[in-house]
Amino acid sequence: MGAKNLGRADEPAGGGSAVGAGVSGLLPTSSAAAAAKLGLRLLWRQRWLLLATVTLLLLGTAAMLLVPPLLGAVVDAVIAGEPFTRVLWLGVAIAGAGVTAAALEGIGGVLLVRCLQHALAALREDVFDAALNLPLRRVEAAGDADVISRVTNDVEAVTEAIAGVIPLCARAVFTIVLTLVGMAALDPWLALAALVAVPIQIASTRAFMRRSRPLYARLRREEAERGRAFVEAVAGAETVRAYGTAEEHLTAIARASDTAVRTHRETGKARNIFIGGLNGAEFVGLAAVLAVGFVRATAAGLSVGAVTAGALYFHRLFNPIGDLLGSMDDLQRALAGLQRLTGVVIAGAEARADTFAGAGSSEIADGAVEVLGVSFRYGAQTRRAALQGVDLSIPAGATVALIGTSGSGKSTLARLIAGFDEPAAGGVRIGGVPAHVARSGGRPAALLVAQETHLFAGTVGDNVRIAAPGASDRELAAALAEVGFDLAAVPGGLDGTLPPAVSHREAQQLALARVLLADPPVVVLDEAGSQAGSDAALATAMRRVSAGRTAVVIAHHLDQVRGADRVVVLEQGCVIEQGEPGELLERPDGAFARLWRMAQWAEE
Repeated sequence: MGAKNLGRADEPAGGGSAVGAGVSGLLPTSSAAAAAKLGLRLLWRQRWLLLATVTLLLLGTAAMLLVPPLLGAVVDAVIAGEPFTRVLWLGVAIAGAGVTAAALEGIGGVLLVRCLQHALAALREDVFDAALNLPLRRVEAAGDADVISRVTNDVEAVTEAIAGVIPLCARAVFTIVLTLVGMAALDPWLALAALVAVPIQIASTRAFMRRSRPLYARLRREEAERGRAFVEAVAGAETVRAYGTAEEHLTAIARASDTAVRTHRETGKARNIFIGGLNGAEFVGLAAVLAVGFVRATAAGLSVGAVTAGALYFHRLFNPIGDLLGSMDDLQRALAGLQRLTGVVIAGAEARADTFAGAGSSEIADGAVEVLGVSFRYGAQTRRAALQGVDLSIPAGATVALIGTSGSGKSTLARLIAGFDEPAAGGVRIGGVPAHVARSGGRPAALLVAQETHLFAGTVGDNVRIAAPGASDRELAAALAEVGFDLAAVPGGLDGTLPPAVSHREAQQLALARVLLADPPVVVLDEAGSQAGSDAALATAMRRVSAGRTAVVIAHHLDQVRGADRVVVLEQGCVIEQGEPGELLERPDGAFARLWRMAQWAEE
């Protein structure tokens, strides 16, 4: 993926994920501890902003906690018949405390969201970087839907928590702690009475956490499976219609959707039980505070204002405790999403470590390609092997054209040479190194250009520079000119935004320009020449990209083999003929000569 795949590897004949490569299942999910560790590491980068945020939130909470004792003082002043000015000044103090608290908490909340958004942006970058470092066969085995659900649903869950839940929880924690301190300072017995609600809250929370955590983890997996079933049906719509398997796919989507909906209902039921427990705890706690306050007012001489302040303190705990514990639902969902995102980051780091660990032994000697007794099968249930006992030797700098009917194994062989899959038997080597780990100058030794090129929203320069981040504007312009891309037709040139409607030729020229910038020893043009036979400009660009490096071209037009040093004909996963184009044409009964005559008759 990424630098290694400059286009998109189309689904090979035979279909299915590359289970034959030894990789299956969804991408990994980290433990809660690993997700928390990553989150703390990202927040540590914003430590000074986080410190300022915490300070403002604490000061704002402390200012707001002045309101209950001030209200209690108003009650005592009225009972004692003190002058109206005393009550008026107390009212001014209450208003001042409220305004100060609102200002401090508002600013602190904005800073907290900014801090968390910076951390989320860093997390997105880490996930994207990690995904680019994962072997493509692993991503393909997991399925597009798993990747899509992580960068959409999971990021959305974490974003929602950052935007609303976490700031709410932070204020709730500060309010709860300082309120209990205020109650203890007012009268320890009132604080102890308030603690009667704690066992009920703890029991309700533990029961909810124990029940909801596996539910949310399961829900994420089921949503990914539902997405997988949907994406596979949509992506392969033509094949589904051709084979008449629409009902089977619709049934699979319906089954996956029903499973996810059932889990949604279970999580809703658990959440309702949890909220009922919290309401019960509030009732018990307030009744205890009022009862103890009555006893203390009659037996210990505690003022009515103090009892009122204590009741108001506890009543003030209702919302933050309810917010904190009620947010467990969103926090659980966000944690499940963060664990899935962290799993990608960890997997990417492991893949990068494996690459660096074998960097010394993975550097190729040259661009020669050796395919020795290779066999490959897509999935254990596939009846026919995609490749069977294929042997092929390509000297460094040579251009080889692969031809054959659909399903003959051309794309599979191209993917193996590009290092996207590992053979079930035999081996594919580039410069003496297994193709899936072969490196040149620390970068992948082989790059693949597919028919459908990945283009990104942004400028022309950004789309090309992805292959060589350090390239100058002059180098980008030179690469684009080499492949015939008309940069003058784009307003703004390299800095101009890539138009939404890009022609097939322009997309392929951008992909080929990336190859020139990356400068790999081996290039695999899988499907890239599907229109080159009728497009002279694209055919010229392909020849320029192939010059000076080992090139493997899947030829869709026999005219493309004219410049090839060797032609390899495949049929049902086997090499049935190979040699120089002129030599093969001299064999009247040969497979290549027969295909050549058929192509000429079709043109006539």
